[in-house]
Amino acid sequence: MANVLSIALTVVGCLVLHAALLVWTALVLPRPVERARQRIESHPIRCFFVGLATLAATLPLMFLFFKFRDPLVVWTDNALQSLSDTLHVTRFYNDAWRLANALLWPLLAPAMTALILGGSAFAQLFAIRARPLMRDDRPLTGLAWGALCTASGYLVPFAGWFVFAPIVGLISIGAGLQALLSRAEPAKSKPRQDMERPQPVASGK
Repeated sequence: MANVLSIALTVVGCLVLHAALLVWTALVLPRPVERARQRIESHPIRCFFVGLATLAATLPLMFLFFKFRDPLVVWTDNALQSLSDTLHVTRFYNDAWRLANALLWPLLAPAMTALILGGSAFAQLFAIRARPLMRDDRPLTGLAWGALCTASGYLVPFAGWFVFAPIVGLISIGAGLQALLSRAEPAKSKPRQDMERPQPVASGK
């Protein structure tokens, strides 16, 4: 029972942290997120194939890294030992393995950064679409719900794993990467009629 509870709390914690990261990105980096959102709305198929190409370029780099990781760990261990003998510095436990594996993160950084930007764009799109359905005009609440729904969609068994995650994930990577590479200012989107909230009519005396 304790193992099941710990797994459930870990999943919930990762879900909340992922949603918080999407909201933080949308608030701190509004222009790249807005560019990614506009690309999702205008060219979702192009974003999908750009994300697929990015993933296809990232996976071979990962395989090459894991193939040559053991020699890299040995070389790093020798370099650290030589540096420790020269400077008389005490080494940390398993430091060579940690330092060698840390080199994997720069290889994953473009795809992961694009995924976060694209996920924030999806959350922003959710907030815009949900605005007419909300009783109170609270954009931050809509953004938080959009981030939570986007993050939790990946965890739905079967439908989330094999449908939502591949489609939304690849579109997010493609839109986020294009937003990162583009320096153009995001176009000001014109409010659609179905997105505008009805204004209360003032009663005359």
